[in-house]
Amino acid sequence: MSGRALPIRLARMILVGGIATLLYACLSLAGTAVAGLPLPLVSALSYGLASLWSYAGHRWLTFGDRQPAPRAALRFSLLTMAGYGAAAAIPAIVGGIFEGPSWLSILVVCIGIPAVNYVVLSRHIFSEALQGSRHRVGHTG
Repeated sequence: MSGRALPIRLARMILVGGIATLLYACLSLAGTAVAGLPLPLVSALSYGLASLWSYAGHRWLTFGDRQPAPRAALRFSLLTMAGYGAAAAIPAIVGGIFEGPSWLSILVVCIGIPAVNYVVLSRHIFSEALQGSRHRVGHTG
């Protein structure tokens, strides 16, 4: 990967993730405030809908994967479920067990989950797209 490709991919990752986060927040607020649905239900539905955007955005924009990828979709779904579980577990651990402040739980979720996601996405989900792009630009290996 060229020295310029990594910062561009990170910027795209932040853009796609930021839009997914805003989508989740807006859908959650609308579901509870407008529709009057319970937050646990709305949160799960909103997370699921935002994850569809996230998959498409990361696949096509962040990693440039244009190949049919049922395996990548399955792996992304598993990563999304793990992220959802972590987003529920981290506040319970930081705030509950260790009695930490809410802001610390939020900070750990906002930094930790995207960092893990980037590593997993680039090495285990869209790695074939990255290898293909190396060959297209003349790199070996």
